[in-house]
Amino acid sequence: MKKVLSSFVVFIFAFFVFSAATVSAKVITEEKGIVNIARTEVVDDDLFIGAQTVQIDGTVNGDVFIGAQIVIITGVINGNLHVGTNTLDLGGKIKGNVYAGAQNVLVKGASIGGSLLAGAATANIDNSSVIGGSVLVGAGSLSVDSRIGRSVYAGTGSLMIGSDTVIGKDLYYAADRDQTQTNISSDAKIGGNVYKSEYDAPQRPDAQAIKNQLPGILGGIRFGATLLSFAGALVVGYLYLKLSGRHLTETSAIVSGSFWKSMGIGFLVSIAFIPALIVLLITIIGIPLAGISLLMFFLYCTLAKFVVGLPLGDWISRKFNWNTTTYGTVVLGLLAIYVMRMIPGVNFISGLMVFWVGLGALTLKLFSKTS
Repeated sequence: MKKVLSSFVVFIFAFFVFSAATVSAKVITEEKGIVNIARTEVVDDDLFIGAQTVQIDGTVNGDVFIGAQIVIITGVINGNLHVGTNTLDLGGKIKGNVYAGAQNVLVKGASIGGSLLAGAATANIDNSSVIGGSVLVGAGSLSVDSRIGRSVYAGTGSLMIGSDTVIGKDLYYAADRDQTQTNISSDAKIGGNVYKSEYDAPQRPDAQAIKNQLPGILGGIRFGATLLSFAGALVVGYLYLKLSGRHLTETSAIVSGSFWKSMGIGFLVSIAFIPALIVLLITIIGIPLAGISLLMFFLYCTLAKFVVGLPLGDWISRKFNWNTTTYGTVVLGLLAIYVMRMIPGVNFISGLMVFWVGLGALTLKLFSKTS
């Protein structure tokens, strides 16, 4: 069974370089080090990197997948770029699309042939960058001052469209209710139309009254559902600890020692899983493996919060000098995770980080020598 599951994880990564004839890729891992593709270096394969800091100054003739704390791109990537990182500094030339999950995204002096899809706290696309496709960004703050071939889709708290901006088609945005946080320069050139969300449209008195009550009703339902989910998590966490306590503690140790690497691996696995599953399902011999893989993925999705909860609870208990049992530490970490889920503005990003980090650590544990 272990060999089957290991083969599936390998297949997830191999999917992105799958062809009728061959499967090839270059994999580089430096847990606490720096990976640098020098300016004179050429990689003629798809490239997978897990490290603390990654800098690509050379040329990659394929897709690039990176999980790291800091990523700097100044070279040429003749394929797509997939990044899970804290800080992305993107320059150089990307022939395909860019998919980024990061705290900060800075696109400066970059040429992107395809589209940019990013989820970040802050995203900045400067006036020396050119994007041939569309821009789709969900961020706390978004600044655009560049040439974009197609449309811009932005969901953000603060939006700035600069005077040097050229958008080939439409601008769609949903910004903060405070319109002072939205600044679209009159000098910006937008080839199509500008569409904004209609949440601030006038409402009839009866509809407005219902709308005023709705947040409270939904909040109560959400709070009740969260309590039930937390109670269920306590039971599952107890069983996990009792039945496989060593696996929990060893996987949690991976989170403590390789947080950003775990998040990067989790990001890559999550975006690769569905395409890989589809490929398995359309091959007759792959159907049984697809079923096992789906069950394994759901199991890892469930266990992710416990794997992250234990080191988080341990950090909290040490911070306040509390003496707790292992289970008490898990409960403390779970409580912190569920509290963050209820805080507007950070619930989505915190939930996504917990999922990616836990999934990545579980995947790394699957390949560890002690697993």
